[in-house]
Amino acid sequence: MLALREPSLGPCFGIKGGACGSGRAQIVTMEEINLHFTGDIHAISVANNLIAALVDNHIHHGNELKIDPRTISWKRCVDLNDRELRSIVGLGGRMNGVPRGDRFCISVASEIMAIVCLSRTISELKERISNIVVGENYDRESVTQ
Repeated sequence: MLALREPSLGPCFGIKGGACGSGRAQIVTMEEINLHFTGDIHAISVANNLIAALVDNHIHHGNELKIDPRTISWKRCVDLNDRELRSIVGLGGRMNGVPRGDRFCISVASEIMAIVCLSRTISELKERISNIVVGENYDRESVTQ
């Protein structure tokens, strides 16, 4: 049996060995493994951030679900440990969305990554994703879609 782990760029951008045995025990060179080895972390990030963009666009285009922007709990993600992105403020504007605070997490710590890891089938993956709570509406009810 062989297990090949794809390291996250989050903590160190691969400069400390990128989980490849600090350069001593390698199956794939650090350069290759640290530059989107399989692409799955990028796919997780894009899927996660798509949900964030859909929530913001929904609010911007009428907010039919009456999402309270102050209660949005869905974090954006990036595969990099950038402390400045942990808490940000979007100033909004006519074409730039609703003014509100937002947060980022590291991609491998995202809810999408957890869902992908826990799902056994595509149908289970779809069900789990459809049950994600992104925030609350003005009546304090959870918004899942």
